[in-house]
Amino acid sequence: MKRILIPVDGSQPSLHAVQALLAARAYDPVERVALLTVQIPLQSGKIGRGLSQADIDAYYQDEGAAALQAASDLLSKAGVPFDVRVEIGEAAETIVRVAGESNADEIYMGSRGLGSVSSLFMGSIATRVLHLTDLPVTLVK
Repeated sequence: MKRILIPVDGSQPSLHAVQALLAARAYDPVERVALLTVQIPLQSGKIGRGLSQADIDAYYQDEGAAALQAASDLLSKAGVPFDVRVEIGEAAETIVRVAGESNADEIYMGSRGLGSVSSLFMGSIATRVLHLTDLPVTLVK
């Protein structure tokens, strides 16, 4: 049985990754899922000015909880055991780090479906994850 990491941001593509995992578990059993949302750090001196660290931490947790909610609901309804994590940092690097920390066997993640030219100019988190990890990565549109 596998341990799977699914990074989610509340978007439809990230929910599609959860749905794909639920469909695949009929032939590829899942032991546990680690749901991860990565919050972009607030730039100091702009948004964070005048806020306490406690306020900033609460903001990250609130935004993280909102991003995790729909994916958590899907896994709960399906009876799949899971943990949730809210992290702050660069998305791809954080995804790969947490995959290692959670002993994931595989990463399932949504793709925005950008073409190769768009990915080249915009930079794709999925592409970066593929370059940074040795784990199998299932990309779902």
